[in-house]
Amino acid sequence: PVSTCTSSRVSRSASVSSNSAPTMRWSMPLAASTSFHLHDHAERFHDLGYHVVRQTYRSDAMSLRPGEVVFTDKDHFVLQFPHVKGSYAITRFQAEVVDEAGASVPLDEVYNHHWLVFNSQGNRGVCGGFLTYIFGVGQESRRTPVAFPDGTGYLAQGDWRWTANIHLLRTQGLRADYGESQAVKDCIECSYHVGKGCRPHETGTFACCQDHSFCPVDGSVGGRKNYYLSYTMEYTQDVGAIEPVRIFVLDGSNCAIEYNIEANDANPYQVTQHSWIAPSSGDIAFAQGHVHNAGVNITLLVNDEVACVSIPRYGTEPKTPGNEKGFIVEFSTCRTKFVIKAGDRIGVRAVYYVGHNDTTGSGVPGGSHGGVMALFYLGAVESTLRDAGGEVVKNPWQLEWQPAHAVLV
Repeated sequence: PVSTCTSSRVSRSASVSSNSAPTMRWSMPLAASTSFHLHDHAERFHDLGYHVVRQTYRSDAMSLRPGEVVFTDKDHFVLQFPHVKGSYAITRFQAEVVDEAGASVPLDEVYNHHWLVFNSQGNRGVCGGFLTYIFGVGQESRRTPVAFPDGTGYLAQGDWRWTANIHLLRTQGLRADYGESQAVKDCIECSYHVGKGCRPHETGTFACCQDHSFCPVDGSVGGRKNYYLSYTMEYTQDVGAIEPVRIFVLDGSNCAIEYNIEANDANPYQVTQHSWIAPSSGDIAFAQGHVHNAGVNITLLVNDEVACVSIPRYGTEPKTPGNEKGFIVEFSTCRTKFVIKAGDRIGVRAVYYVGHNDTTGSGVPGGSHGGVMALFYLGAVESTLRDAGGEVVKNPWQLEWQPAHAVLV
């Protein structure tokens, strides 16, 4: 049996949460104004005994015309998080794009390139800048939450400021000079085009996906629409029952973040790989990869041995949120603990298919691809972190990963 908390101030209806545990969902009306960011609230007791709160928030509106790009400022686009006193632990985080009515928006209307959530603490990954995010994924986010194993979570403070870099592209009404799927590919891969504010050599980079820039359109679709990042988190203030995790983000492209890959029909499986030296020992409780369309898989390696493989699943139904045909709608995730040791060689290897006869399930034309990624998101159990001398890591924020070649030479 699961205990539930109720309130006389709002109406209630029974529901089942995403982890199948019975909860009591509290229905709250959607506000016409974005000043009211909290849209759902539910509470329950976990089987391990701690009290869990589940809340859904909505960002400020992002207004897009057909073909328009939004790329929010990661330092100034503020998100609302729980207003609590003291510490709390986030155990699950999930996000998607919704419309004014709160309905899920399919990727073939608005492509969710990525959303990245930041606080002043950052993570202790390898690249800095945009890769210091705490939570974040892309088109797969509806079905690929950050869900830490039972009894673990990300420890936060109630007075922290949270912000987001959200990159969306409205792909309706695109000018299809070479076919609709090619138009979508050029748009979501940030290809160069006259008027986008970038130069030809910058194709495939964020420079060709600037905020309020446009992919070419044909005028068949008009008008603005408001879109929102809807994000749901589960958290507990019973932090004594939770093992805190520290976040590391590793980049198989050696901090290029985005990179371009060329067509190759003779050898269509294109591999990008880079390795780093682990700055400490510890238990990895959660691992999840991220690649773009045409991605086959992404692998985390420990001393050249496979530790985790994250495999994308491509959708099969047009205009169906969560199963959009030709888009990556889900990634497999590793939630069984494995151990790394200080000095271990930790590699990230991404495989893309660059033949013209793409067999991955991707809905965009095969061959070359722009602006692809090769990221791995790791959650390490803080209490297990030890330095090379076996001493407890007292300040995980000071951990620094080094490129493997810099240490081995």
